[in-house]
Amino acid sequence: MATDREIALQVQRLQDSGRDVPLMQLPGYMEWSKRKLNEGVSEALIAHLDGLAMFLLPEDDQTVGIDEYEELLEDLIEQCGE
Repeated sequence: MATDREIALQVQRLQDSGRDVPLMQLPGYMEWSKRKLNEGVSEALIAHLDGLAMFLLPEDDQTVGIDEYEELLEDLIEQCGE
């Protein structure tokens, strides 16, 4: 179990190094979104996702992929009641 000091250091590192990264700048997102549009997913839903960003550490940019994009889309569809 992490100590309070370790947790505080992790939070400080996140605050110092983390940044908002638009989904459109993440690896594979544009190809994924184009494929979803071709599959008939609503342009409005994809446009909404296009406008989102994720708060990430620089080294985490490369760890985000199709599974996360699919989850975001599923969550959005659920929120919209579609």
